[in-house]
Amino acid sequence: MRKKTFAVPAFALLTCVLPGCVVDPTTEVEDGLEMPGAAPESAPVDTTIATLEVAGGKVMFVDEGDGVAFFEVGNVDLTSLLEDQKASALEVFLALAPEGTPAPTRLVEHHAEVVARTGTVPAVPRKLAPMFVMPEVQSLTNDPLHNAGPDCWGWGGAGTYDAATGYSSFNLSTFQTNFKSTYSEITGPAPTISNGSGTMSSINALGGNGGSVTTSVGHERAMAFCASKAVLSDANGSCSDNRIDALVYVERTNESGVNVYAAHIHLEQFGEGARFRSNHTNSSGGARRYTATITFSPTTYEDLHGHDFGWCQDQVAVVWRSKHTGGGISVP
Repeated sequence: MRKKTFAVPAFALLTCVLPGCVVDPTTEVEDGLEMPGAAPESAPVDTTIATLEVAGGKVMFVDEGDGVAFFEVGNVDLTSLLEDQKASALEVFLALAPEGTPAPTRLVEHHAEVVARTGTVPAVPRKLAPMFVMPEVQSLTNDPLHNAGPDCWGWGGAGTYDAATGYSSFNLSTFQTNFKSTYSEITGPAPTISNGSGTMSSINALGGNGGSVTTSVGHERAMAFCASKAVLSDANGSCSDNRIDALVYVERTNESGVNVYAAHIHLEQFGEGARFRSNHTNSSGGARRYTATITFSPTTYEDLHGHDFGWCQDQVAVVWRSKHTGGGISVP
């Protein structure tokens, strides 16, 4: 099975390389979209600690070495646990896992570190309520049974859904605005807050075999991804049998500039979305940056229907936010 070429559309590249890459005009951004380049010599190590399937999605716990981060895929929002109740990663796990499920050793060890560091989390883990199942949060939906099709929580604007091409009216700026106002708990004045966005594409005139989005250095960070839409890239072809398979890697960069871990998810239909966050309670407080790399592959559906993946440009929208809480930035 051939891999779809990943490239950065020219408009997104210019948007994020030139000044003004950021939605907030007073914000500084240290990194944006990188030009397509060679794929890494070897795949990074996946440091996912555990994955819990929940109604409408899943939660992944990711070992950052000096902390724990989270992937929220689909109809999942951990804000009430992480921000309102200041839960440790272990407490998040206990709130979501079936009663009696053994907790991973890494989360138990991490909880002890959070207790010692914060002084606000009790030594005995609390049994907290996962508020994302409450009725008022049901509007955050990415369920395939949603009558309009999955829509990345409606953040990209309203529009007509098509399984082959997604949302033709999807708007990246609207997606970023809703990410900042609806989901990301990261707040504060510029220049401590940095934002960025871009569109990742499977086919582009620039060619190349890889690309990425990198956040600014920060102590708190969040990213969101949406398999937004596909557009016809070959006038002699058709998108009627098009489908999407986007592999999303998120990696942390250490002080030597090396990506030291990765967690990954697949977006396997248009309108599917995922969020990644590394918050203040569960990280050690060190300033660092994150890189998201996306690659596209043809799907079994396309193979069965004889679809030429060169006919359509599949797109994944990426937005991020990062906060630096003080002190000089001396390491990534």
